[in-house]
Amino acid sequence: MKNVMKSIMLILLGGWFVACSPSFQVQNDYDRSVNLKQFKTFWVQAEKNMTQDPLLGSELNRRRITDAVVQAMEAKGYRLDESNPELVVRYLTDVKDRQQVRSNNMSPYWWWYGPQNNVSTYSYEEGRFIVNIYQNRSDRMIWQGWASGKLKAPSKRDDRAAMMQGIIGDILRSFPQATSDTYSNEVGTR
Repeated sequence: MKNVMKSIMLILLGGWFVACSPSFQVQNDYDRSVNLKQFKTFWVQAEKNMTQDPLLGSELNRRRITDAVVQAMEAKGYRLDESNPELVVRYLTDVKDRQQVRSNNMSPYWWWYGPQNNVSTYSYEEGRFIVNIYQNRSDRMIWQGWASGKLKAPSKRDDRAAMMQGIIGDILRSFPQATSDTYSNEVGTR
C-alpha cells in the first residue's frame, strides 16, 4: 500500500511539473549547403530590425536571452569571440494576443431545455522566440530555430531567467556541437 501511495504521489507531482512548465513548440530550419560543424566561434546580438516588444523586448529580458544563448552555445563547445566571430547569433521575440473558441454541444440541463450549444472564448498571449544564426563573413542566414506557445511569465525573477534558459536551450538543442581540430599543424613529427 505504501508503494502504491508513493507511485500516485510521483505521478501527481510529475503532472504538476508538466502543467506548470511552459509548453512551447520548437522547430528549426537550416541551409543544407553549409557544413554547420565547421564553425567554432560566435557572437550574440538582438536582430537588427527587432521591434521593441514591451513584454519580452525589455532590456532585462534582452540580457536574459543573451546570457541564455551564450550559455547554450558554450555548452555545445563554441567559444564567444567579440572581435572576429565565425557565427553571429541574433534573436528576436514577439507576443501576440490570441483567442481560443470552444464549443460544447452538451448542456448539463439538456434533458430539461433540450440540446444547446455553449460557446466560450479564452484569451491568452502567444510568445515567439526566434534564434537566427548567420555566417559572419557573408552575413547569410544558415540556421534558424524558433519556439512558440502560450506565454505565462513566472512570478519570480530567478524563474524568468531559468525560463529563458530553458526555451533558448530547447531551440538550440538541434544545432550541432562544435568540433575540435583533429589535424595537427606539426609536420614530420614521426
